[in-house]
Amino acid sequence: MLSVNLVYGTYGESGVLTSINNTKRMLCSLERDGVRFYENSWRVCDVLHAHTFGPVALLFVLVYKARRRAVIIHAHTTPQDVKKSYVGAGLFSRFLKYYLRLYYNLADICIAPSNYTKELLLQTLNVKGRIEVLSNGIDLDSFRCTEVRAMRFKKQQALSGRPLVMSVGFVFIRKGIRDFIEAARELPDYDFVWVGRVLPSALLPRDTWRMLTNTPRNVRFTGRVESVCDPLSAADVFVFPSYEENQGIVALEASACALPIVLRDLPVYAEYIHETNCLKFSTHQEFVAAIDTLVRDRAKASVLGENAKEMAQSHDLRLLSKQLLHIYNTA
Repeated sequence: MLSVNLVYGTYGESGVLTSINNTKRMLCSLERDGVRFYENSWRVCDVLHAHTFGPVALLFVLVYKARRRAVIIHAHTTPQDVKKSYVGAGLFSRFLKYYLRLYYNLADICIAPSNYTKELLLQTLNVKGRIEVLSNGIDLDSFRCTEVRAMRFKKQQALSGRPLVMSVGFVFIRKGIRDFIEAARELPDYDFVWVGRVLPSALLPRDTWRMLTNTPRNVRFTGRVESVCDPLSAADVFVFPSYEENQGIVALEASACALPIVLRDLPVYAEYIHETNCLKFSTHQEFVAAIDTLVRDRAKASVLGENAKEMAQSHDLRLLSKQLLHIYNTA
C-alpha cells in the first residue's frame, strides 16, 4: 500500500482551498488502488504531497528529503499572481521569487495546474526538476445548477428579474474589480454581483477602497456564500476579468454550470477558445461589448455555455485521479 501525507494550510475560500479539497477527493477514490493518505501528519509516509509553501511545509520537505522519501509540491503560487493583490504585495512578491525558487527546487516533482504555470516555473523560478501539469480539477457531481438554487440566491440578495452578470473571487485589484465596476456603470440596466470576500481596508490601496465604497447602484458585493452553486445558478453571464491566474478554478466551475463566460485574453486560458466556448477581451470596450452581446443574444450564450460545459468534462476528478496516481508511482 502506498502512503501519502497531504500537507496544506488554511486558505479561506480561495481557489487553493478548492484544489486541496479536490485532491482529498481524488485520494479517497484512490484507496481502492492501494493508496492510503494522511493529513498534516508527522508520520513519515512514502510520499509527501505539499499544497503550501510556508515554513512548516518547508520543514516537512526537509524531513522527507533527509529520509529519502518522495517529495511532491503543488505549485499554486508564483510571484506574478501575488503582485497587485494587496498593500505591500509588490515587495513581498520580490522576496517570494527567491524563496519559491529554493522551495520548488527541493521537490522531486512539481505539479503545475496549467501549462502556463509550468512555463513560469521554468522561466521565472528556474525549476530544474520534473514538472507535471495536472489540472486542479472539478467535482462535476457537485456543480448542478438548478432553478431552486437560483431563486434562493436571488431572494437572499433581493435581486430583481434584471439580467445578472456575475464574478467570483477575492476582491482585490488583480482580480479586475475596476473593470467590473466600470462595466456596470456603462450597463446600468444589468445587475452586477461579485461573490467573494472583500479584503480588509488596511490591505487595499486607498483608491481601491474608495472605489469599492462608491460603486454604482447596480453593483453588489455579497461576501462569502455557503455554496457557489447558488449564485452560479442565478447568473446569466459569468465574467472573470482577472489579470493573472495559474488556472482560474472559478471559470471551470462556471463552465461546469454551462454558463456563458467572458474572460480576459490571457495565455493561461488556452483551452478557452474565443467564439467557441467563451468570449475573450483585451480592452475595456471589448469587455463591455462581450457582456452586452451575451445578455442580448441568448442563443449564442447557450451555445457557448454548452461548449464550455463539454470542455469542463476533461477536468473531472475521476479522470485526474488516475493521473495523480501515476505521478505518485513514478516520483
